[in-house]
Amino acid sequence: MAKFTLDLAHVKALLDPPSATPPDWVPFVSGIDPDVRWFIASEKKDPARKTGVYNLASWTEEVAKPLAAVLTGPLRMTTTSIDIVGNKAITEAYGEATQVNGRPYNNRYAWFLVFSEETGKVVEIREYCDTALLQEISETNPPPPSK
Repeated sequence: MAKFTLDLAHVKALLDPPSATPPDWVPFVSGIDPDVRWFIASEKKDPARKTGVYNLASWTEEVAKPLAAVLTGPLRMTTTSIDIVGNKAITEAYGEATQVNGRPYNNRYAWFLVFSEETGKVVEIREYCDTALLQEISETNPPPPSK
């Protein structure tokens, strides 16, 4: 089997759809290995600030779903820079959405994406963002209605 070679087109195929109107997160999530090591700002898990280490399923349940619950629509993520070094993409982006309380949600992100040389999927993410903002929006928006 040929070794996967990371290029800009591959990274953009994952990162461009979340910047569309409406944002499409399916290509990005589909490009992540389920056993990814997704590190957010710290090894220590803090549910309020969403820091810690996750796999795809735990990130979906513990980070993505709670964030979506306090936003009025999907997060629009616009990538502002991409640098590729070997099998790693270093990206900067900003996310925009409206909170349920009507205030804007604007966060900046730095992602270090490591791709598998066998599958081309993301196997490690190191993410840095304003985790205090994540805590603030969960505390200042009404909880979602219980089912």
